[in-house]
Amino acid sequence: MTELAPAHDSPRWVPALLSFVAGYVDSYTFLALFGLFVAQVTGSFVTAGAQFVVHDTGIAGKVIAILAFLLAAALTAALIGLARDRGRDALPWMLALETVLLVAFCVLMLAGPPVSGADDRHGILAGVFGAMAMGTQSVVVRLLMRGIPQTNVMTGNMTQLGIETTELLRIWLRCAHNPANAADAREFFAVRARLLVVLSITTGFILGAGCGAAAYAIIGLIGAPLAVLLVGALAFWAIRRERVI
Repeated sequence: MTELAPAHDSPRWVPALLSFVAGYVDSYTFLALFGLFVAQVTGSFVTAGAQFVVHDTGIAGKVIAILAFLLAAALTAALIGLARDRGRDALPWMLALETVLLVAFCVLMLAGPPVSGADDRHGILAGVFGAMAMGTQSVVVRLLMRGIPQTNVMTGNMTQLGIETTELLRIWLRCAHNPANAADAREFFAVRARLLVVLSITTGFILGAGCGAAAYAIIGLIGAPLAVLLVGALAFWAIRRERVI
């Protein structure tokens, strides 16, 4: 895939934290918005298809959220391209955009009456901003973070985790039989590095999903703004790093 802007060698904790946010937000939307997945948008495809078959009115919110995710992805890609054309570092601005979208999501979740069902317009609008935030994050990771797998789609990451684990074991066995082989040693460290990246992202999402579910169960919607604080902190970090560089 052609990159629209220079990719960054981001510290491992940055995509892991974004993955935590994706899992956290997904738990909130699933629990508070009646089965809506805004990060793992594949889940929304499945639930929308199932609701279409059973003629559930909640299908509208799922379809709108999917379209919002796509719209945000296209908009983010365009903004990254514009930043590239102007010689600017897009990462701080795109993280700031995700923060703004999450702010809108949290305001809508916390303001007004509780969401009464999957077809509640108030909840659908909140889901739109949540999906847009995750669409933005997906493009940011794909285009601006070098060698980093997706932070909000775990199916591919689980596959890659199995592949890298198997490859690591194969190379480890080769190294055990021939410890003097420098090429095998280099390949071992390269595969281990890739495995640790995928593992950190997968772990981050699982922890985020668990923490999101626990927060919703214990303190309710008031826990949602944690996602804003985390992504906002990342945007601030990216701005500071840009100034140092």
